[in-house]
Amino acid sequence: MGIKEGKAAVRAKMSRFRIRPGARATDSATICDRLAALTCWHDSDTVLLFAPLQDEPDVFLLPQNGKRFCYPRYNPDRGYEAAAADDRGELSAGKFGIMEPSPDAMEVSGNEVDLIIVPGMAFDKNCYRLGRGRGFYDQWLLNLSGVKIGVGFDHQLIDYVPREAHDVKLNGVVMPSTLLEAG
Repeated sequence: MGIKEGKAAVRAKMSRFRIRPGARATDSATICDRLAALTCWHDSDTVLLFAPLQDEPDVFLLPQNGKRFCYPRYNPDRGYEAAAADDRGELSAGKFGIMEPSPDAMEVSGNEVDLIIVPGMAFDKNCYRLGRGRGFYDQWLLNLSGVKIGVGFDHQLIDYVPREAHDVKLNGVVMPSTLLEAG
């Protein structure tokens, strides 16, 4: 199977799934429990979250005690950056549908981010995240040195994913039925 056919197969599989709200809540809680049990979670102070969109795990269920959460924000002059929101209610829909903090939220240096949680993507068995095809925030994510953990539902694990330059190498993947944590 070529790259073009592989991409079409991935898109076709992903378009068939719409997780039920009850299942999403239950599976999201399981994912967050497993994330909170990881060593990298305990070792991190500053966690970058991508606010969950439709059909993505609700990572807002993660415990907040002792963690500083920051979120992607698009700055017209500097591109993507991390910003800390005092309250998750401050988040709003931003560029490409990513939820982002208000413009006056405090910027967080990429060097301060210990752990990055990337939700709702297609993963292959080697724990690569499938880029969305434009490389918009993927290029930014590539330059962040924190541990990158992908989270998704079981149907989002796809065995064959065509690799692209903007795909992000993950340190692990957490799903309801599986935990893959790379060394």
